[in-house]
Amino acid sequence: MKIGVFCPTLNVYGGGEFVAIAIANTLAQNNRNVVLFTNNEVNPQAIKNFFGENLHPTIRTIKQPTHFTSRGLADFYQTIFHSYIAKSKCNVFIDTFSNCVFPWTSISYIHFPFLNQYSFSKKFPYMGSPHLLQVGTLPHVLFEKNLVSYDKKLVLANSYYTADEIRKYSQKTVEVLYPPFSSSISAIGKDTIKNSQENLVITTSRFEPNKLLERIPHIASQTDSNIQFAIIGRLYSKETLTNLQGTVKKLDLTDRIKFYPNATAEKKIELLKKAKIYLHTMIGEHFGISIVEAMALGCLPIVHNSGGMSEFVPEQYRYETLQEAASKITSEINNWSTEKANEIKKISDRFSISNFSLRFMELFSKYCN
Repeated sequence: MKIGVFCPTLNVYGGGEFVAIAIANTLAQNNRNVVLFTNNEVNPQAIKNFFGENLHPTIRTIKQPTHFTSRGLADFYQTIFHSYIAKSKCNVFIDTFSNCVFPWTSISYIHFPFLNQYSFSKKFPYMGSPHLLQVGTLPHVLFEKNLVSYDKKLVLANSYYTADEIRKYSQKTVEVLYPPFSSSISAIGKDTIKNSQENLVITTSRFEPNKLLERIPHIASQTDSNIQFAIIGRLYSKETLTNLQGTVKKLDLTDRIKFYPNATAEKKIELLKKAKIYLHTMIGEHFGISIVEAMALGCLPIVHNSGGMSEFVPEQYRYETLQEAASKITSEINNWSTEKANEIKKISDRFSISNFSLRFMELFSKYCN
């Protein structure tokens, strides 16, 4: 039996891409015949360097070149085409990319549903408001609403928050499978002893508008002047970084907030090992694997009280307003202890790659039977 794993953006190296790698590796380690479908050549050494995990040597890859920019209307139709072609080359087709369920998909891993209550109505003509993007994706709605037999599918969600959103729109049966984080980060965390004198708050995120990074300078301005901030991540939007730097300068915080766009994985881990606090600014984060990674390295997470984050971050570390976030950061910096860091590390163990693999194979075997 040939099993295909569909992830065109594998070389982007984000949380969603690591889920695809973890699924492919899990199947290969259980002696399954696995093929990865991507839009570029796979670089196993780059995967190892970024994620800290090797791609299993028995996994084959099939390249399906992409000619359109991501997140556009053309890309949506291209995804339909490439996924359909990929399915024709395997017996079981696992889609970790599209965030939807096509008729030919066997297993779908949903990071957040493309079709949800915010954009579409439950009845025909399905569109909550007739914008061009929604009109262009009407075939997608027709697929999911009318052409898919869900009793023959396995739909996986990255959190109960995401699973609830899927059910609200489609009434599908959904299984929750939390995403994993790298075992190498877990190992580093167990060997890391924090410097109690380092008052550093770190955020790891793509530099893009929907991450709400503009909140960080306003939070920082309300914390003690001895607290430093670092923002590290892939530069997806140069305009976002430029605007952030402008705000930091306007608030006279250039000596307290540093930026690390496109920094290496080594630099990210170096900063997380130093930091006492991890600050997450996005509201309604679907899960937040970067939060778990930071927790594994002993960072106390300060996150918004919403989304999948509330399923694993203790209430004492969740905030509603920017003022509350600033207050909690100052308090946790001043009252930081090794014991608190170790407790947070223990919570992150739930999301180990070994736990993910065991749960996935349980669901996969049940589905195939």
